[in-house]
Amino acid sequence: MDSRLPNGQSIQSHDPGFLSHFPGRAVLSGLEIQARRPSALWRLYTTAPFLSSHDSYACYIKCLRKMSNNKPEPHQLTLTQQLGWATGSLGTAIMLGGLTTYAMVFMTNYLGISAAVAGWLIGLSKFYDLITDPLIAQVSDRTKSGMGRRRPYLLAGAVFCPLALVLLFAVPDFDSHTLLLGWLAIMLLVYATGFTLFNVPYLAMAAEITSSKRERTLIMAQRIFFSTLGVLTISALGPELIELFGKGVRGYQGMSQVLATVVCFAMLLTFATTRRAPTIAPSSREAYGLKRQIRLLAGNRPFLYYVLAKIFMFLSQSSVQVVMIYFAYYLLGSDESILQAFGVGYTVGSVLTLPLWNYLISGYLGKRNAFMVSALGLGTVFLSWLLAGEGEATYLLYIRFGLLGVFSAGSQVAASSMLPDIMEYDRKRTGLNQEGLYAAAFSVVEKVANTLGPIVLGSLLGLTGYVAAERGEFPAQPDAAITVIQLMVSVIPFAMTVLAAWCISKYTLSPSRDELKKTQ
Repeated sequence: MDSRLPNGQSIQSHDPGFLSHFPGRAVLSGLEIQARRPSALWRLYTTAPFLSSHDSYACYIKCLRKMSNNKPEPHQLTLTQQLGWATGSLGTAIMLGGLTTYAMVFMTNYLGISAAVAGWLIGLSKFYDLITDPLIAQVSDRTKSGMGRRRPYLLAGAVFCPLALVLLFAVPDFDSHTLLLGWLAIMLLVYATGFTLFNVPYLAMAAEITSSKRERTLIMAQRIFFSTLGVLTISALGPELIELFGKGVRGYQGMSQVLATVVCFAMLLTFATTRRAPTIAPSSREAYGLKRQIRLLAGNRPFLYYVLAKIFMFLSQSSVQVVMIYFAYYLLGSDESILQAFGVGYTVGSVLTLPLWNYLISGYLGKRNAFMVSALGLGTVFLSWLLAGEGEATYLLYIRFGLLGVFSAGSQVAASSMLPDIMEYDRKRTGLNQEGLYAAAFSVVEKVANTLGPIVLGSLLGLTGYVAAERGEFPAQPDAAITVIQLMVSVIPFAMTVLAAWCISKYTLSPSRDELKKTQ
């Protein structure tokens, strides 16, 4: 059968029952499509007449090839390499959690530092990342070594990160308040440096070790699994360790030493198991001029929408993380033990639904839609904290934390697997292998947005007259401070998730002609 289209091109089938059965082969402008699903040729037959240009046909054929080819892309990594790479997120999650969950509480409630000063100390250490992250990105992009471009920095990070985690809480008994602040400031910079050394090259590897989009979604789901274990370790094991080592300053110091051991093991495992993973050779050094890289980055519209969405998501999550212990103390009548309920509920919800999210993202929803659904689901759960109060039933806490795990898993798998796609898109768009640049930009966004939580909370609590605790003694707080705490766990993160969903709705990896011209 030969069916003519409006512009004179034809669709041919080698089966006379084309219109009723639609198996066979279609030929359009010399492009041949093997249709393994009847619906594929049916879509071609019913949609093609409405297309009006050769470019439209070519684009359509490209899309149809993807629809009609139901063979999954083969995996390019062994299971050991997949899980080994993903294990690194256990270490990074503990590092992030140690800072966002415990550092500010440790400073305000056990070292007698005001909330505003503690918030700004943490915040300034993260703005320091604006310098170190792009620097490490450029260096790792250019690196040529027997270990590859990224792995030397994974090894360095595996040494610095656990050391920094221990030193942050190993505070000497200073007589001078100024010396205390100086020690904390220096340790926070060491902490930030160690995290950058590992995290930036680690994220950049995702686009290098596999070119399969399905496998990227899979390894990102595995990465989120280990990240969730990190959250569980911080939230459920952390309070137990503090109790075990005698509470107070000593309790926090003992906790940091145990967690540092876990961080070191996870990061070294990633370094060891990726030894034979695929890698990409660096482009010429001339291609890595910082001004040119920034111009190309700013011209990547999908990345800009993606970054905006992630900024709002990080803001929502950091707002809740940094305020949760305060919320437990002053509104729920609880203490650090609420983190155990959070850890268990969040982990169960996340781990049980990770395979489902991987299936939905790969086969039905797609990454963008899954992100939007997850963001709005998270926002709804955040808003429900307005209904919580002293004497809150334990099962309601577990339900909330479980739902947070469900929707966080969806948003993280979708967003994490988008980043390697953006890196590949940029490689095709510019001809440069600058995965480190995108990993650095993402890392800076993650750190700065997560840091705004402590800064905003500390500043607002300072304005409302929040009274810093002394050596674990918790004084009564003014009503304004209580209101700020409640808003930061409910209304503010809800608004952030709505904005994140709107931003990601604008995300697409189909470049416009004008955008392509800017890269030439």
